[in-house]
Amino acid sequence: MSTKGSNGNGFSKEQIVNSPLFTPREKDILNVILQDGKNYTLEEAKQSMGLFKNKEVMN
Repeated sequence: MSTKGSNGNGFSKEQIVNSPLFTPREKDILNVILQDGKNYTLEEAKQSMGLFKNKEVMN
């Protein structure tokens, strides 16, 4: 699978969340952090997920 969608603008949130490239836990995270109606490359999705996972928890 290439890192960009067929239109060259990346993949929709739905396409990424349904991708076999991510674990169920990662899909849950992506479903929360990615915006509906916006396209992402796989690299952008992975980067966003990494930033989310490394965020400090506030008390």
